[in-house]
Amino acid sequence: MHSKLNMMSAAVAAALSLTACSVFAQGQQVLPVTGIEFTSTPAPKTAAEQQTAYTTSSVVVTLANGAKKTFPLNYHVLYSSGDNVGDWQGGLIVDNTGKPLMAMLDDAGNALTYGPFYARSPDANSLVVQGDALNLITHFEYDTETPSATDPNLMVDLYGQLPMVMQRAELKQHRDGSLVAKELFNVSMHDVNGLWIPCAGELTPWNTHIGGEEYEPDARFFATHPLTPMNRFLGTTGLTASQGGANAYNYGLATEVKLVEHDKAKVTKHYAMGRLANELAHVLPDGRTAYKGDDGRDVILTMFVADHANDMSAGTIYAAQLDQTSGDNGGQFNLNWIKLGHANDAEIAAMVKNGITFADIFETSSVPADGFHPVYVYTGTNGVNSNKLEYLKVKAGMEKAAAFLETRRFAGYMGATAEFTKMEGETSNNADKKLYIAMSYVEKAMLAGSNADRPRDDIRLSGDGKDLTCGIVYQSNLTGGQKDTDGNMINSQWVAKDMDALILGAKKPADQTAYGKYDSCDTDKMANPDNVKYSEALRTLFIGEDSGNHMNNFVWAYPVDSGKLTRIATGRFGQEWTGLAVVDNLNGYSYVLSNVQHPGATSDTAKYKPLMTADGIDYNAFRKAVDERGAVGYYGGLPAIQVVPAKVR
Repeated sequence: MHSKLNMMSAAVAAALSLTACSVFAQGQQVLPVTGIEFTSTPAPKTAAEQQTAYTTSSVVVTLANGAKKTFPLNYHVLYSSGDNVGDWQGGLIVDNTGKPLMAMLDDAGNALTYGPFYARSPDANSLVVQGDALNLITHFEYDTETPSATDPNLMVDLYGQLPMVMQRAELKQHRDGSLVAKELFNVSMHDVNGLWIPCAGELTPWNTHIGGEEYEPDARFFATHPLTPMNRFLGTTGLTASQGGANAYNYGLATEVKLVEHDKAKVTKHYAMGRLANELAHVLPDGRTAYKGDDGRDVILTMFVADHANDMSAGTIYAAQLDQTSGDNGGQFNLNWIKLGHANDAEIAAMVKNGITFADIFETSSVPADGFHPVYVYTGTNGVNSNKLEYLKVKAGMEKAAAFLETRRFAGYMGATAEFTKMEGETSNNADKKLYIAMSYVEKAMLAGSNADRPRDDIRLSGDGKDLTCGIVYQSNLTGGQKDTDGNMINSQWVAKDMDALILGAKKPADQTAYGKYDSCDTDKMANPDNVKYSEALRTLFIGEDSGNHMNNFVWAYPVDSGKLTRIATGRFGQEWTGLAVVDNLNGYSYVLSNVQHPGATSDTAKYKPLMTADGIDYNAFRKAVDERGAVGYYGGLPAIQVVPAKVR
């Protein structure tokens, strides 16, 4: 990483409300703070700034006696893709035996490209503290590209083509609060058939890591086609599920990792939580209620209520049906919850092991027919990868299988709203009982008059589509005493009852020409939110962008009491900010975990080539100056801070 990466950990503190009283602790010292603010990081203007990740922000705290103290922001890289950390390497992709994958084979066994492969897309982070032991669990979403085996001048796109990995880093905290990675270990996915495109995740209330597998494979398609990426993990090249190859129903699940001993990890895939394009499973403080982001277009919002606290292995899935009360300013909605079913991991896993197929669950028709329901949803990753109208009929006795293995299709079948576009991260403000949902791109089915042949039209947003495509962060009020659409009480005190827009992106103003020349969305506003994490201690929502409408993606801080959104970091060309997680107090220090994902990748930068060329900029040379490795890191240098709201002072 570059020396200019003085990142945003102190920006955590900076995001605190000026109307609330807080304290900060340094070592054993606790001092009252009456005001905390932070300065904004300007958007990058020069090529050097656009090619690097950096901050120019500072945190200014006001002490009780009126004195002010300034904290510079600092970013630290723990390791990058390919780095040796002890006896292992960052992002190293392995097969079912735990050995490095040395070639990517096609279904006929021919090498398309050679390894070893180091994933350049680190995503979710969870810092698991066990006594004095600090373990950072990080999963990697994908690798980007590599030279072809037959022509080194051609690049092979690796997105979704390789099994993915999860790693555990042993950390050491120094007396000054700095963290270093001492050892790095692979978290074996042998017992769960491998890891498929893991996206966001978080630390659970019971100190485990939970993450989601995104863009689940379409089981209808892969019943007759090899699921090639996961066959590469299993060593079952060219085989379909019925022939002993990878089974699509083993992927698209919430994956939980528990450290049972200092150096051992137990991995569980939760079939009972349903199968979606999981962004993550966000667990509320009751340890029972979880919301799952469903990333794609024509997707759903689900809520899972576990039977027992701190145990996601059994429970009930609900899907939301929205009643729109306003289409203005991002919309306002009341939420109704449709019960899809109750199950435990073991019974659904047994169905998969026994070879259940899509055709066992549904009858299908290409035209309307008696007993068939029209369903228009994202069907998952497949050879065509298109959303389409299907006519489905659940076969007798297969409702449970449909609910937990074909969750999105079954939700649409049952009348749930399946019109969301690019539903990404979720997080919650537990003190105020608010749920925050990032809708990265608001398009198509969410817009009024754009429903095409979809059978429902629950979301009908008005306004300029060029504004809405820049994304929205929604908020919901959480409460108890709610009933499902059958009139039965939902056994949770954390049920989302409504939904409205909190933060909206906007198209780029015509007069915004001094910077962000290639941006389509307002450079000075959030665009296409993805990672979101809330700090209870700081009363601040942190937002990381994954935007094709900002050439450089930003991190934003939004203190909920002041409602002031501020840019606190800018990323490398083509980079997404991922892995946001807040550690409010670790031995007197606070941290925000944050990763550099897929910087400089062709898939994220190619759109800028003609624009740069027209301006006389050598796109290839510009890209070459970008460090294309992913990086796992944290923002540090801050003492622990706790905001005390005015109502409890």
